[in-house]
Amino acid sequence: MPDVSIYRNNTEKPFETFLQDLSDKIEGAGFSIQHRDKSDLIAFYQGEGVTIPGNYRHIMLQICKPQNSGKSLPSNPERSVFVQKFIFIYNQGGKTEIRFLNYSENLIGELLGHNEFEQGPSDDMFAEGMHKTFTNMEKIIQSAV
Repeated sequence: MPDVSIYRNNTEKPFETFLQDLSDKIEGAGFSIQHRDKSDLIAFYQGEGVTIPGNYRHIMLQICKPQNSGKSLPSNPERSVFVQKFIFIYNQGGKTEIRFLNYSENLIGELLGHNEFEQGPSDDMFAEGMHKTFTNMEKIIQSAV
């Protein structure tokens, strides 16, 4: 597996149906969806004067497990670049498409420096946990598809 990959999946479910199903599954798995009121990328771009076809939808869900990340960040604040995860959902060719960036456990450890801490998890333990999170994200998406 490469150090960074794009998770790709799609469904025949209508956009709004899939978005609701996915949101329910995300929250059911203990994640929270952050900044939901700002997740509509089309509304953002239209607000900036960009013309977008009327039938195109594109949402960016920002998800997090605050009970985990909140405990982990004080050990190494540089972990903040990994704790918020983004799932992109858009419609294309009659399907609802799903994407997110997936980082390998090795890359996360390397970027953070493999640090050990007296209090809190090491960077390697954090990287292992992130790998499990990405695996869970895939399972959550698959269950909503």
